[in-house]
Amino acid sequence: MMRAMQELHLKHRIEHATPAFIFLSVLYGALLIISNITVVKLVRVGPFLLTAAFFTYPAVYVISDIMTEVYGYRLSIKAIWANFAAQAMVSAVLAFTRALAGEDSAINEAMNVLFSSTWRIVAGSLVAYWIGDWMNSVILSKMKVAQKGRWFFLRAMASSLPAHFLDVALFNIIAFAGVWTWSDITRNALSEGSLATLYELVLFPLTFLVVRLWKRLEHVDAFDEGIRYVPF
Repeated sequence: MMRAMQELHLKHRIEHATPAFIFLSVLYGALLIISNITVVKLVRVGPFLLTAAFFTYPAVYVISDIMTEVYGYRLSIKAIWANFAAQAMVSAVLAFTRALAGEDSAINEAMNVLFSSTWRIVAGSLVAYWIGDWMNSVILSKMKVAQKGRWFFLRAMASSLPAHFLDVALFNIIAFAGVWTWSDITRNALSEGSLATLYELVLFPLTFLVVRLWKRLEHVDAFDEGIRYVPF
C-alpha cells in the first residue's frame, strides 16, 4: 500500500536540474571525456577490431537512458549540450597545451603521443556523440509516452541499438576515411555497434534497478507529452 502511494506521488515533469541529476550529468561527462582520450588506441579482441574507448563509451548511453527515462527529454538535451561543450573545451585545451614549448622533452613527447587527436578525430567524436545521443533520447522519450511508461527494456534497447551503429559509423567515416580502408571502417562499425548493444544488454538489470531507485529517490517519472523535440 505504501509503495503504491509513493508511485502515485511521482512527478510527471521536472524543469530544473536536481543535485542527483547533476551527479549523473557529471558522471556522464567524465565517461565521455575519458572515452575521447582513449579512442585513438586500437585493440583486437578475438575477431573484433575495437578502439579502447569501447570499454567506457557504451556506459555513456546507459546513463543517457537513465536521465531521459527519469527526468525527460528537456533535461537530457541540456546535459547533452553541456557535455558537448565540455568535450570541445577539453579538446581545445589539450591542443593548446601540446602547442606550448615545454621544458621537459620527455613530457612533451609523452603528451604528443597520448593527446595526439587530429582535428578529424575531434570533429568525429563531437558530431557522432551529439547526433547519436540526441537520437537515443528522442526515441526513448517518444516510446515511453507511447508505451505509457511500461516495458522500459524495449525502449532502452530500441533507442540505443540504432544510436550505437549511427554513432560509430559517423565517427569512423569522419575520423578515418582515407586512413583506414572502407572494409576496416565497416568492420569496426559493425563490431563496435553490435558489441555496444550487447554491452548495454548485459548491463540492463543494473540499469533497471538504478532507474527504479532514482525515481523513488527523486519522486520523478517524466512523461514528455506534448513537447517539441527540438535539439536546442
